[in-house]
Amino acid sequence: MKILGRYKGKLGDIAIWESEKTRDRFYLEGETFQSQSSAAGESRLPYVKMMETFLSDAKNVLLLGCGGGNLATMLARSGKSVTVVDHNPVSFDLAKRFFGMPKEVTCFVADFKEYLAAETRSFDGIAIDVGGPGFCYEDKFDPTTCHSITARLSRGGRAILNMLVATDFDAAPDLIGGDLAEGHLSSWIFDQPGLLNRNVLLACLPKARRAANKRYMAELSTTNGQLWTLRRPRRPSHQSQPVVVEIACAD
Repeated sequence: MKILGRYKGKLGDIAIWESEKTRDRFYLEGETFQSQSSAAGESRLPYVKMMETFLSDAKNVLLLGCGGGNLATMLARSGKSVTVVDHNPVSFDLAKRFFGMPKEVTCFVADFKEYLAAETRSFDGIAIDVGGPGFCYEDKFDPTTCHSITARLSRGGRAILNMLVATDFDAAPDLIGGDLAEGHLSSWIFDQPGLLNRNVLLACLPKARRAANKRYMAELSTTNGQLWTLRRPRRPSHQSQPVVVEIACAD
């Protein structure tokens, strides 16, 4: 591994590394790898590829969270209009310099909750991939924030959120998935039970085509060589305590 550069970030020092064997590039913030991709910006992470596939029918996409910008890069190259929001301005510079994020991607430096409160446009697709040390998903994605996300979807739009869960006892996916399933939307959970500190995806689609949605989600659960367990959110039978995840999301 060789280092390509070191930078200051809001959550710690940032280092960009490159594998001398594969030429893959890594975005390291503090002690956590935020991204892994080819030098051309193609993500190596199965959950990022799943998010890309889920948004394949969307034309106008909002991404909350940048990191190395891999998802934004892949979506923009497929012809989509992409807007990315991140509170850390250096992420945009590094995504363009080291991971090939196209210049036509629109970038906003802002806290994602403040951005959602101020934005009035609608999007065909929304993807959320935010996190960091001490990040509590149940606090950040309360019912008001979940409503702000779904309110920005156009008619027929879809949303997908990546989160990290510590164990099978973490109730956050069910709580947040239930809050995202409001009005005309239904939500699904792509999970990998038994793994510690794992990625879980919460996906929302319009309720109008329930049978078609079920088939579509089942097909997605086996895409890109990754087998996911697919289920609907469950409302916990007792009040759970928020689980703080001490590992940052990769994008």
